[in-house]
Amino acid sequence: MPQPEDTRNMHAYRGLGLDPGLAATGFAVIGCLQHGGNLCDWGAITTRPGTASEKRLQDIYRNVHELIDQWRPDVIAIEDVYVLKTYPRAAIQLGEVKGVIALAAAETKVEFTQVKPAEIKRALTGNGRAPKQQVHDAVQRSLGLRHAVNPDHASDAAAVAMVALSRTGRYSW
Repeated sequence: MPQPEDTRNMHAYRGLGLDPGLAATGFAVIGCLQHGGNLCDWGAITTRPGTASEKRLQDIYRNVHELIDQWRPDVIAIEDVYVLKTYPRAAIQLGEVKGVIALAAAETKVEFTQVKPAEIKRALTGNGRAPKQQVHDAVQRSLGLRHAVNPDHASDAAAVAMVALSRTGRYSW
């Protein structure tokens, strides 16, 4: 993983992509170049199972705030909440995670946007129903990486950031 100091001042425009989850929230910072971009930082904010949900949400909020302070993104993008009707508790948890991320963005006055999973798949692969691995391969190829972006949540977050930055007209692959 690159050291933040290596690329922090290299980009005029940056996006922070987040793949929200209570157990693991993937993140990826992408800096825009004239064509394409750099994956500046990535990983997952993990919380401990069995810990009270308010503490887990506080940890996510604090870590997102730290990423904002460190990278000063111009846009924060999250994957829009997608849950099956058979798992209503998951919908509530994802909504809470989305809320603390939106709060961190609002407090720091950073543009906040959501990207639907089908839009991400369509933008990166041409197919709104593409399998996850195809999206991960497209992220790796588009960013010119020799290695896969791990964990998977971080790759998902990179895809979110790429599409959100593309919407602004500052990123193209």
